[in-house]
Amino acid sequence: MEGFVYVVNPPEIPRVAFGSGMERVTLAMSGPSLTPFMRKMQGEVRDFPGPFEYFHTKGLEIKYPSTLGYSSFASKLPRLPPTNISRFPPIGAYDVELRKKPKQAARPFNVGSKYADDKKLLTPSPADYAFSKPATSLKICSAFGCKRIFWPAVAIICTPINTAKCSKCNRTPIGDYFHQFQLNLDMCRRCMKKQLRILKHCATDLFYRARMRQELNLYQPVRYCGFFHDHQGTTAAIQHMPTSILKYKIKTENYLSKYIYKKI
Repeated sequence: MEGFVYVVNPPEIPRVAFGSGMERVTLAMSGPSLTPFMRKMQGEVRDFPGPFEYFHTKGLEIKYPSTLGYSSFASKLPRLPPTNISRFPPIGAYDVELRKKPKQAARPFNVGSKYADDKKLLTPSPADYAFSKPATSLKICSAFGCKRIFWPAVAIICTPINTAKCSKCNRTPIGDYFHQFQLNLDMCRRCMKKQLRILKHCATDLFYRARMRQELNLYQPVRYCGFFHDHQGTTAAIQHMPTSILKYKIKTENYLSKYIYKKI
């Protein structure tokens, strides 16, 4: 074969060195240039170290115990990976037998005993109050602190003759009733309850309900003056209720009016 050069051994590659061809270690084996990472990765420097060459002190593992369960020099030795231990004990490790038998009650849960009747509270519960509506204030007329007049929550109409007539049933109201001062209309309590029942009925139209509520809010509670004096058909009056009892009655009604007479 012409042009073919048969080579048994490849030519030796010449060694290139700067000043010397001797083998040298590129990393430092000791000294200040040896970093902790280099010391950890280089391993054992000596080729064949003997058994007595390892650093070992006896008794330090007892004097300086570790809370993790390892010896005092465990950081210098390779650790084994922790075994996977389940959080829950096996089935056979539970103590299913009771050490002490429970005492059996003679009458469990008071079976057969009479239940005590709960006392009914006369006062309303906190949920019964309308917290969204502002609290009504008392009508008080004061003159620089020297005079203080409590206006009655129920207006008193003082006339020689009781001329009140209910605009619905055309009857004379007995006791307290409602009066509209703009149109001079009266309404007894029985007719007012009927109107409120119609207002709260689900079949009432929304427009009619809003108009009806606006009209009923104009009525204010009033009463005739015959409960504490007697006119006998004249402008004069004979008082048959003591003034002290009358003032106490007005103060009590003013306090209770905040919870009884509310806007519809």
